[in-house]
Amino acid sequence: MNRKSVLCAAWLLAVGASAPARAQLPPLTMRVPGETAPPGGFVQIKVMVTEVTPISGGRPMFAYDPSVFSGVAGFGMFAPTGEVAGAAVITGNHVEISHVVTTAFVGHYPVLAVVLPIRSDAMPGSRTLFTLDPSTLWKLAGADATIPIRPGKVTVGESVAIANVIPGQGVFPAGTVVSVRGVGFNSGTLLHVKEADIANVQVVSSSEIRFTLVNPTDMTGKQIQVENPDNSKDIYFSYMRGIPAALSARALLSTTEPIFSGAARSIATFGPLPATSGSQYTALALQNTNLTPVNVTVALNAPDGTLLHASSLSLMEGHRLALELSEFLDGVVPPAGASITVTSSRPIEAFRMLCDESTWTVTPSLANEAAS
Repeated sequence: MNRKSVLCAAWLLAVGASAPARAQLPPLTMRVPGETAPPGGFVQIKVMVTEVTPISGGRPMFAYDPSVFSGVAGFGMFAPTGEVAGAAVITGNHVEISHVVTTAFVGHYPVLAVVLPIRSDAMPGSRTLFTLDPSTLWKLAGADATIPIRPGKVTVGESVAIANVIPGQGVFPAGTVVSVRGVGFNSGTLLHVKEADIANVQVVSSSEIRFTLVNPTDMTGKQIQVENPDNSKDIYFSYMRGIPAALSARALLSTTEPIFSGAARSIATFGPLPATSGSQYTALALQNTNLTPVNVTVALNAPDGTLLHASSLSLMEGHRLALELSEFLDGVVPPAGASITVTSSRPIEAFRMLCDESTWTVTPSLANEAAS
């Protein structure tokens, strides 16, 4: 048994020992629609529910087929009327995600979207299945539950695929130029953005299409479709794939990708911070969805509100950070019961993570303001 299997088994035993009784709810199901993309292209795997589902969090797990996919390019989670915070721990071709959400998922948005690059040497016509691990647990009505899922078939083929949308998350003014990146675009490629007015659609190259927003638009979770004259098509839900501005020195954090919901604020508070053991620490994830850099201050306050330390940084547009708190605070380790205040010159996305390197797990928490 490899290290990942041991860790997963240990985590599942811990859940079985401490979790509340499994939720007794009407039958719920999930499905993964089939996807097709050419060699060297990308597929956005979408885990869907068919109705409003009272999921308040969970730990979905999966392993992708390395004979077809060359890695994981990014993750998206969508809560149009609420907030989501998630963390994906990637170990080889295994991924374990932990997330929390403030509102129920809506059926026409994915519960989870995963972008996987197709290997350039993948054989056209080859197929593989994508599904979640059957032991995946979801929080339903405050209790742990499993939900049956119908796997999706991924086929290597057709001519067009979307890889990324920039900017893909946040509210942007009229006149903003949006870039759709991918493969297989040509002069006959049609592009449609659901529930958005767009203009000046231009195929720049075989790997980029640009369009302009006519009105102020929230790009988070926008459904974008491209279709070629040969009837090849692709559907993509937009999100921001932030560029890491720095890498944590912590081994677990360095393999963790934060997943942001699109909710942004200029002041975010976190606390009181929990007591941590030797293998545990608290981390902070920040992402700048703005079109310009932002100035950020991270302040550490004692339980009585006294300022203990503060540090400032500049976060470039389209970039993100996932660092241990002490890495933000010039080496200062926050005491139990302290709180953190993140202040930025423009609204940014932020959430907190409890990391445990002995169990190789990351548990995210939303800002205090998310519950208000």
